[in-house]
Amino acid sequence: MAIIDTSVLLGICDRAAAQYGLVKVAFDSINATGTGFYWQRITATDDVDVEIPMLSPGYSSDTTLTLATCVRSGCPALGQVVTMTDSHFSRVAHTGGLDTFLTTGDERVSDYYNQVYYLAKGSYLLANNVFSEDSDDFGRIDIHDSLTLTFTDGTNYGNGAAANKADGSHFASTQLRMYVVYAGGGGDTLDDIDLTLSVKDKNNSATTVTVTIPTGTSPGDYVSVGTSISRYLDVTDAAFTNLDDKGTDGDILRIYNLKERSVVM
Repeated sequence: MAIIDTSVLLGICDRAAAQYGLVKVAFDSINATGTGFYWQRITATDDVDVEIPMLSPGYSSDTTLTLATCVRSGCPALGQVVTMTDSHFSRVAHTGGLDTFLTTGDERVSDYYNQVYYLAKGSYLLANNVFSEDSDDFGRIDIHDSLTLTFTDGTNYGNGAAANKADGSHFASTQLRMYVVYAGGGGDTLDDIDLTLSVKDKNNSATTVTVTIPTGTSPGDYVSVGTSISRYLDVTDAAFTNLDDKGTDGDILRIYNLKERSVVM
């Protein structure tokens, strides 16, 4: 029996991830506190005749009307996508299921699919098989007097161990991108900045990667670091590659992940 084509499988996972993302956006709005939860409004009356019959159902609504409850109970078909893929791997006797399939093919699914997987199975996928859906800040670079810089450490995706689960603090290594926060010297654009970033690669080995922020780059612009195969778990430091291209006093940069792909319906 033939195993599923990779592009088909990733398409299935991405569709489920996109659906989860849409539901998540709705629940981010639904669970905004506004002017108060039900139980806060009820207790604010200081009226036992109101509180005794209304507090328990009000509190229950506040605490159970959640994204997890919706996906588990209100959208059970979404969890069935996980069951469907698991069943496929069982039928074709593919040991290790989805995790092993992704690891072998050096492929990754969205953390949104990982969340669906968790709600359906009670366990997260392996971190090395899951890319983050957030815009994660790996560090900040402040340039001073055009001769020195300060690096402030940020996000770390973990040590890349094969057993790590994608539990919110561990993810697969990622390509990086530089974000221009501010152009110093009162200008609208930057002068050339050549940087060497100290990083941990996907095997958690220390290495370096160089990046150039070209002249004319403006605040709000992004500059990719390396290529799609240049993936890192952490940024630990930054330095000027040479002092001929060191920007301007007051330049501020941040280092973010570059999401592997956008999930679509």
